[in-house]
Parts: sequence; C-alpha cells; structure tokens
Amino acid sequence: MKKILILALAAGFASASPLMALDLYITGSTAFRANVFTACSKLYNGGAPTSIIYGGTATGGSGASASSNPQWTMTGQVGNTISALGSTPLTIHGLFTGSVQGCETVEQSTKLIFLDASGNAITNTPTIAFTDCSSSATPYPASGNFSEEQVCVQPFVCVKSVAGGGLNNITNVTWEQLKYAIQAGRIPLAAWTHNSADLSSYVYLVERTKDSGTRRTLFAQELDGYNQSATIYLYDNITNNIFYKPSGTVIVGSAGNNNANLNWGSGYVSGGNIATELGYSNPNNQAISYLSIADAKSITGTAWSQVIPFNGGWPTAAGSGISGNAGTNDFSPITLGVYPCWGYEVVDYPNVDPSSISSDQNLTAAQLGNQTTTGTILGVLDAQTLINGGSPLVGSLENEIVSSQPNGATAIPLAAMVSSRSSVGGTITP
Repeated sequence: MKKILILALAAGFASASPLMALDLYITGSTAFRANVFTACSKLYNGGAPTSIIYGGTATGGSGASASSNPQWTMTGQVGNTISALGSTPLTIHGLFTGSVQGCETVEQSTKLIFLDASGNAITNTPTIAFTDCSSSATPYPASGNFSEEQVCVQPFVCVKSVAGGGLNNITNVTWEQLKYAIQAGRIPLAAWTHNSADLSSYVYLVERTKDSGTRRTLFAQELDGYNQSATIYLYDNITNNIFYKPSGTVIVGSAGNNNANLNWGSGYVSGGNIATELGYSNPNNQAISYLSIADAKSITGTAWSQVIPFNGGWPTAAGSGISGNAGTNDFSPITLGVYPCWGYEVVDYPNVDPSSISSDQNLTAAQLGNQTTTGTILGVLDAQTLINGGSPLVGSLENEIVSSQPNGATAIPLAAMVSSRSSVGGTITP
C-alpha cells in the first residue's frame, strides 16, 4: 500500500512538472529560408510561436529580426496543428547554410551552431535539410536511413547588376552564353553588341560557392556535373571596384560554423550576398548572375527590375512586366513547361528515429513523419493537400506559397505543375 501511494504521489508530481520541449533542427537552402521561417511560425497554436530569437553574426546569423535571417529559434505549443506532439512544446532551430552542405550535415550528423530557446549558442546535429536540388545530384544522395520528398518548385532567373553602362545592351541571356561563362567566369560584351570594340570589355558571372543548390541547378541545366570546373571572379567594392580571380579560397559572406563555408571553394556564400553585389552601382560592376526568384527580388531598386529573359523566355506570364510587379506572379511559363530555369525544392530527412542516428536528437520517427503521415511534423509542414483537391493546411509550406501569391509568390505548389522533369536540369515533359 505504501509503495503504491509513493508511486501515485510521484506520478502526481511528474504530471505537475512542465513538459520538456522537443526539438527540430533545420538547415539547408538559403534561397528557401524565408518560406520555411514563415511556415514554421504558423505551426504554433494561435498562428505564432511564444518566442522567436534571431541569430547575430557571431553565431552564423545576420542580426536582422526578419525571415531573411539565416539563424533563428522559435518555441511554443503546436498540438492544435501537429497532433503527434500533443501538449509537448516544440522548439524549432533554424540555421540555413546552403543546400548541398545541408544534405551533407544531415546525413553525416555534423554538429552545427544553433541557438537554444534562450538564445544561447549550442552545438547540435541538424534533423532535416531543405535543398534547392535533389540530393541525388550531389555527393550526398538520400539513402538508407534518409529519404527525400518534394516540397514545391523553385523558380530561378537570370539577373544583371544595376550599374548600367554596357549592361544596357543585355536584354537576354542564352544557354550558350551561360555555358561559356561557367568555364571562363566572364563573357566579352561583344557577345551581345556584336561590336569588335567590345571584345576586351567583360561581363562577369557572379557565382555561388560549390555547396549551393542554386549553382548545382544552373550547372545541371547547362549539362555540367557537380564537379565541373568553374572560373570564379569576385568583386572588390572596397578599394578598387574591380573584379579579380582570388588566390586560394576566398568567399563573400559568413565563414560559417567552424569556417565550414571555406570548404566549398571561392564564391558568394548566399544568394543574398550576390543580390547585395549586384546592387552596387559603380560602372565597373558589369555583372550577371543566376538566382532564385526570391533573391532576385531583393536586389536594390524596384522588385525584380534586374531580371532578364533566358533564351527569350520569362519566368512569369507578365514577361518584362515582372519588374515592379506587386501582384500575383503567374508562373504558367514554368508550370506549362516553356521556361526551363527551375527545380524541385526537396527536404532530406531521417526515416528512422533521429535519436538512433545521433544522441542529441529527441524526436521519434512517428513524431517527425513524412508528407503522407497526418498529424506529424512533416505531415503538416510538407503536406501536399492541393494535389488531392483539398485546401492547404495552416503551417504547411504549400499554404505559405498560396497565401503569398497576391504579393508575388516566390515558389510554386506541386499541384500547379503540368510539366515535370525526372532529374535536376533534365528534360521537361510534356
């Protein structure tokens, strides 16, 4: 009897104790980070977390209190949307380092610097990674204990800097010009003007580091493999306002956790870094690039004003009217298979208990789930209900994309796609 009483009292004390939060650690695509941030915030009861903490530059963040910050942590109750967690709080830790690096760190259980619920820096392995290209197109294909599922379609665009000058002659970029630029790092302006006097005037291709999903998508589109060599030029906007080929590995952007971003060769760490570079108005800044449509929107000036057609095609039905577009982006050139600069956004995740892979994970496979298991984290965050004729779930990325359409969506729901492709940069059908 005494033993039973003690056990009963112990159970009563346990039930009175606050529940320990479960943790989801997200990494991967910098281009998709804003969509992930907003969708995650709507997973919480009442449509917002109890608290959000943003990372500073010392730990891998930007210091901004915005969805553009690559590092943040949010916490609160999610039981109303994610039934598998019930009354247990969920803390979501975000650190967006790049698509390929995301696949690597998830599958190899590499510890990164996240923020805890109080804003303290902690080292932990990531649970899942969002990536702008399928992991099968990288050295880290999802297999064994890891799976991959499509989230949406990510549009990409060709853009030019705001510097004017010779760039005023660039009203289109061709497949052949990009193919050449990847190898040479720059293209004579004469490729557009057809004037021999412009043979020694160059337009530079501003390029991401090798762990970029955007770069991988561009290379695949140009029929280049992951290890295809590339010539990288960087822009010196501090002293000489010129482009230069770095000696050794030089990057523009954060060095990342334990200088991990230095492991992927020279280039720009994020699309945001390139958008900043293209915003410099110095006349020497004669540059073009290939960016997600979200990063292209952020170039200084009118939204999407620097987008230029690829092979004569535009990403939206507005054509050149995409510049300054404040309304819905009609992506029918992509959904119908006319415009080829796009890829599937995917999520790389463990299909077993994450704790069986790394001891610093506390979610079960039944709680993490996948897009087809209702009431789980991915069963809400990556739910694809439009395909089956339903309405998007609150807290899903699909819902976030649809909700953003009146203000210029930066991604496309899978349900909207008429065309498809079986591999990154592959043939589009029908």
